[in-house]
Amino acid sequence: FSLPPPPPPPHTHQRSGGHTLGRAFKHRSGIPKLPQTSYTEKGPGETKGGMSWTREWLKFDNSYFRELKDAKEGRADPELLRMPTDLVLFTDKKFKKFAKKYAKSQAAFFEDYAVAHAKLSELGATFEPPQGIEIKW
Repeated sequence: FSLPPPPPPPHTHQRSGGHTLGRAFKHRSGIPKLPQTSYTEKGPGETKGGMSWTREWLKFDNSYFRELKDAKEGRADPELLRMPTDLVLFTDKKFKKFAKKYAKSQAAFFEDYAVAHAKLSELGATFEPPQGIEIKW
């Protein structure tokens, strides 16, 4: 499976905002330092644990940007995942203005995210092998 090359900013940080959903697992990616947090210990379903970027990791909103802003201002929640690629959104001059805008306005994030998501979806994807893969449960 391969995607086309990512578009340059502003779409990069809009896609990063997708981290408002989900969590990462150490045994899958090696990244999180905690096996679970108070936000992820109860699931859902049988998939408990991991480390999320936001407290409500099943809710799509602008909390990813708000949490990063808080971390940058010294109010980091130690149970939330922050990678260098996340933190650069508030330090890089090209990204910072958008990250601040999205931390302040969920409506602005949603509007820009919708455009970026549609653009990426329209670019399509190619699969290797061409017929794709099948995962059997």
